[in-house]
Amino acid sequence: MAKSPKNKGSERGTYITTELIHSDAFRSLSSSQKDIWLFVLTRRVFGKDAKGKRDYTKLLNKSDLKAPAAAIQEFFDGPIRNMEMPSYNADTIRKAFKKFLEVGFLSVLHLGGNGPGDQSVYQFEDKWKHWKAGDPACFSKQGMARGKGFCQPNSGVFFTKAAKNKGCRSTCQITRSPTCQK
Repeated sequence: MAKSPKNKGSERGTYITTELIHSDAFRSLSSSQKDIWLFVLTRRVFGKDAKGKRDYTKLLNKSDLKAPAAAIQEFFDGPIRNMEMPSYNADTIRKAFKKFLEVGFLSVLHLGGNGPGDQSVYQFEDKWKHWKAGDPACFSKQGMARGKGFCQPNSGVFFTKAAKNKGCRSTCQITRSPTCQK
């Protein structure tokens, strides 16, 4: 009879349904995006049932996913079990997360990037189940853009040199009113 390893439980795994693998949303991902998505799936935390086993229906961090680009780069930069892993730069990771939003895997609860320690917070979504190739994105870009320059806190109004040079008023809303050109 074989003994169980001493470090039982140190190996982290995740639960992936065949519905996910066969979905149009997953199949539309590139190979690098699939790698990053599988890493994001390992960040899920599941609850336990009455017997103390992992219950895959109880997702504890459904609306509190933080996956900083630095952690993703660190994961893919180091070899795992002596396997060569591809290295992804910040631009590849950014494009992957944009694709995850487009096909309905994730939604943004808080858009980070306002300073040190301000991370984006994502929520797992089930919109990917209904997404078909050729469908429009599952999110609107409205409210997700950040202007460069100074802003009034909590107003959504940005003061930029570009706004003054393009014939706009001195303030432009994030939503870009018709009077404000890009």
